[in-house]
Amino acid sequence: MRLNLIRQILTSFLLVCAGFAVAWGVSLYLLQAAIGRMDQLAALPGGAAAEALAVRQSLRNGEVIVLLVGLAGLVGGLVGMVLAASQASRMLARLKQATQQLANVVLDQELPVSATAKGDDLEHDIREMMRKIQESQKLCLDASPLTRLPGNIAIEQVLKDKMTRGEKFALCYIDLDDFKAFNDRYGYARGSELIKITGEIIYRTKDECGDPGDFVGHIGGDDFVLITSPDNVEAVCRAIIAAFDRAVPDLYDTDDRARGYVEGTDRYGVTRRFPLMSISIAVVTDARRDFKSPLEIAQVATEIKDYVKSLPGSNYLVDRRISQRPGG
Repeated sequence: MRLNLIRQILTSFLLVCAGFAVAWGVSLYLLQAAIGRMDQLAALPGGAAAEALAVRQSLRNGEVIVLLVGLAGLVGGLVGMVLAASQASRMLARLKQATQQLANVVLDQELPVSATAKGDDLEHDIREMMRKIQESQKLCLDASPLTRLPGNIAIEQVLKDKMTRGEKFALCYIDLDDFKAFNDRYGYARGSELIKITGEIIYRTKDECGDPGDFVGHIGGDDFVLITSPDNVEAVCRAIIAAFDRAVPDLYDTDDRARGYVEGTDRYGVTRRFPLMSISIAVVTDARRDFKSPLEIAQVATEIKDYVKSLPGSNYLVDRRISQRPGG
């Protein structure tokens, strides 16, 4: 629409200018002709009155022609401008409608397609803008309010995109060990601060050791996801563990840090000692096996994570199993 509107406005002005240019040219021509007639009259010995009347009539005709041509150009330009204004009015009405929909945050509705929408680039731009805003809002609603990292919807979408493109990936399912004991001992505020620090460590490590297209997401609580390439995954895991193990002791009080544990109650109500927190990373990759869906990947990652968490200290484990293909 924007290009059509600009063309209509320019055409309108060109019509006006062309009309006046033609009128000016005609008027000059007629005036030159009248001057020539008057020069001829001056050179004649008689009949001056009759020739003067003829010159006057010629000038009068010239004035009428100039007026009509100029008026036609003016009317043509005005008609074009009215059409352009009408088109602009319809454009603004649709833009107002789209703005109202955006203001009302109608996430589950699309912009209605009007009868003039076909070939209308503004209409297309508005619909595309609304689609992007809807996607961004869904991701924002899904993101963790604590770490600002993308949540489950984005994680699933990234996996689907990689699987669709046939791009090899390694998913790191990251979980903190004995976080509950730390949270119970020091309270919600310090527990939240620990979660933020963990997210920052993972994100920073992704930037330092991963590829530009790597992804970090926050499933919730103390669970995170990092998606990188199979070639980089082990270096990324080692860097995360090293950075986490350096940072965690400083989050404990001096006495607890010196003892190397905190006392707390487990999920069964039994009081026992919990070591300083560690981090467990379960790695699932499609380098050696095939997956049908993100759900299958999540199931395998959970299985590996449960095993890694049973090991003392911070650890990572890469699933190296091979797909069992029919007839293989």
